Amino acid sequence: MKTTINANIRVIFVAAALALLLSDAAVAVNPNNVVEIFKEVSGSLKSGDTSKLTTHFVSSVDLRILATEKTCTAQQAAAAVKEFFSQHKPVNFTMLHVGSKANKHYGIGMLSTNGGRFRVTIFLLITEPHRYNIQQLCIDYED
Repeated sequence: MKTTINANIRVIFVAAALALLLSDAAVAVNPNNVVEIFKEVSGSLKSGDTSKLTTHFVSSVDLRILATEKTCTAQQAAAAVKEFFSQHKPVNFTMLHVGSKANKHYGIGMLSTNGGRFRVTIFLLITEPHRYNIQQLCIDYED
């Protein structure tokens, strides 16, 4: 009887510990914030407003615009995106897919410009609980 009680207490303790761990994980990754970031980023890409887009850059951004790929500061990335938009005026942007894998969130969208269509891929980094920033931005020609 005593063994059964100890086993039940152990099961309850493990269940409580798992519940605490899962609730902390749920707090650290709030999908509503991710959705809000992607909404704002989508609006920025649609309008060509780089100021809102670049406020979400981490300090060191992995950037690929067409054939140029580099890791640069947030300021350099902002200048490169602004230059891209000066040559390719946005007409529309549609977010096609938003997903996550192993605490990394990403979005894939289609950017229509006066110079053609481009596939845009955005990877978010969780920089602190409830804060998501753009770690990687890729703009490639649509095949």
